[in-house]
Amino acid sequence: MKKLFCVLYFILLVIACSKQKPEMQEISFINEVIKEARAANKLLIIEFLTPECNPCVSLTRDIFDNENYREFLDNNFLRVRVSPSDPVYNSLWNRYKLDYQNTVIYMDKNGNEIDRTVSYDGNSGSYINFMREVSEGKHLYSVVFSTYKKDTLDVYSNYILATKLLFRNKITEAINQYNKVLLLDPDNKSGFNDECRARIDESELKLGQLIN
Repeated sequence: MKKLFCVLYFILLVIACSKQKPEMQEISFINEVIKEARAANKLLIIEFLTPECNPCVSLTRDIFDNENYREFLDNNFLRVRVSPSDPVYNSLWNRYKLDYQNTVIYMDKNGNEIDRTVSYDGNSGSYINFMREVSEGKHLYSVVFSTYKKDTLDVYSNYILATKLLFRNKITEAINQYNKVLLLDPDNKSGFNDECRARIDESELKLGQLIN
């Protein structure tokens, strides 16, 4: 019943927005969903998707519609899905400077973007761990990047940044950061080297598939 109410609420919200000018549609939509998330004391998720997008379908199946994660998701997030058929899709796409359909924006209760993911590689455990960290305010991208810039030779900072870049589908940049970890820590004192090599191999394979 609760899920049905949420669906009806957002349908009515989209209909209301569709009757406004484009610039007002976006403002009204954002204000309303932020208000709803704040009232529920939850973080806001805006998920951009299209029906023909395979990563979108996989992410919905593996994460958002997975009953194993239902309690965690319901307790921590208010999720809003936006597709090209929605009147606010294009303006929101431009607002958040998106490049890929399967982008998920994570926002705090004041409507500030705190992190995002781009595409989905099918690793549900890794994605849920990402969401848990977001819900706890841990390893948020802005903080990770700021920490890295303060000491670009720190092994841990490079490793965490590489991981965050993978979630943003910045594959080449992530490979560079993982390689930097290997260069900075040749004796594997941090214990990250095996994982870095595995991530590099996976990422290079993915890049090869994209090129072909």
